[in-house]
Amino acid sequence: MDFKCTVQVRKEAAEVLIGEHMQTVDAKFRVNIPSGFRADLGSVFVVAKGVNCIAVYPKEEWIKFLEGLTDVKKLRFFASGSKECELDTQGRIVIPPNLREYIGLKKEIAVIGAFKRVEIWDRETWNNYFDSDTYSAENIGSLLRPEELI
Repeated sequence: MDFKCTVQVRKEAAEVLIGEHMQTVDAKFRVNIPSGFRADLGSVFVVAKGVNCIAVYPKEEWIKFLEGLTDVKKLRFFASGSKECELDTQGRIVIPPNLREYIGLKKEIAVIGAFKRVEIWDRETWNNYFDSDTYSAENIGSLLRPEELI
């Protein structure tokens, strides 16, 4: 008896961006975009103001985000501070001066996957964001609803 097996390989990008990468920016404020994030971001993506961070969106997600804003003042805030980017040959982007200033970027950073976008944080700000007993291993279960528990 012969069996035939067909395997299909998916070549699409993943649907979620996850992970945490600690880095140091160089003197030109270049940030290495981790290889696991690159395919999902696409060849042209957008860097923009986020909440306490710099948000890096695939262009399609950025357009969806802007289309979802109902207040023209919010639209102007996010759109005016954003910039389209491409990776250099070493997988890096240069953080624009307005965004460096916006988050008080120093030398040490955290690059994190945040579902549909990547976020770039000043590392001290990132560490302080979770520097609380609230998000300790012992307490994290109490923050989640039963259906959210893994």
